[in-house]
Amino acid sequence: MGDVAFVICFALLFVFSVYLGFIVGNHWGERALSAGAYWLYNAVAIIVCVVLAAVLTLFPLLYATPLGLLMGAIAGLKMGFGESVGPWKLLDRFFDVNRRQRGAAGAAARAARKRRKTGEKAPDLISVSGDRAQPSAGRAPKTARRTDNHSRNKR
Repeated sequence: MGDVAFVICFALLFVFSVYLGFIVGNHWGERALSAGAYWLYNAVAIIVCVVLAAVLTLFPLLYATPLGLLMGAIAGLKMGFGESVGPWKLLDRFFDVNRRQRGAAGAAARAARKRRKTGEKAPDLISVSGDRAQPSAGRAPKTARRTDNHSRNKR
């Protein structure tokens, strides 16, 4: 009966480590300003996985944790970076994944990274600060008051 509990805990720790790796990878993928920084973060994730695997060899329950962290971090880095790079780009082109979205998303991601690198603000997409609203704009026109017998108090 102890083997079943070990396998369940092992699987839960693996899934949780994939989730944590994805969260961390997504966070750092959004901060990558170039493809070089993206690959540097991937290399750091691999090095951290190797070091954690060496440290956690004493605990059999935690064997899959570094691998799950690495898997989640690589997927999170790709998602956070926002465009296809390296083998991801080759696979996306080969399978023709979201061709129209890929072009638009890639251009938007490049523009966002350029803005972060230079420190300029993102453009306001919905800005009404410069518009002067007319006092009657958006209001229904005034109509005459209703004067039928039903609305008056009868004496």
